[in-house]
Amino acid sequence: MVGEGSATRLGWRRGVATGVIVVAIVSPALRDRDSFPLSTYPVYATARGSEVTLATAVGITATGDVRRLSLGVIARTDDPLIAESFVDRAIAAGRAGSVCAGIAARAPDDVVAVEVVDERHDISAQRNDSDTLLERTVHARCSVAR
Repeated sequence: MVGEGSATRLGWRRGVATGVIVVAIVSPALRDRDSFPLSTYPVYATARGSEVTLATAVGITATGDVRRLSLGVIARTDDPLIAESFVDRAIAAGRAGSVCAGIAARAPDDVVAVEVVDERHDISAQRNDSDTLLERTVHARCSVAR
């Protein structure tokens, strides 16, 4: 049988534990700071512009057409943010040529060359099923050896 004093202590402990949990959940919003594991996700809380620039790699076919490469071919991943970051960091570090050669080694059979590029897209054009590409800057181009 639990005594009256034990029940009071148990209720007090539950109240303190509940208070700590509530403060932990609300604190990122009160501090206006994103933190793990409790997050306010500010990256999604603001409006984006209508244009975005992405670092990527594209394949070039024998006819000169641009062929989109898979994330696995570009960066051996299935995460688009990791692939874009991989290419962006390589461009910034001056390693676009070596990354290009690595991608070329994994390129599909119909690709004869690979380009490491920055592409600027009009994301609002996608709603109208229009071409979104505004500009492509080539940082490296390499042939695919067969």
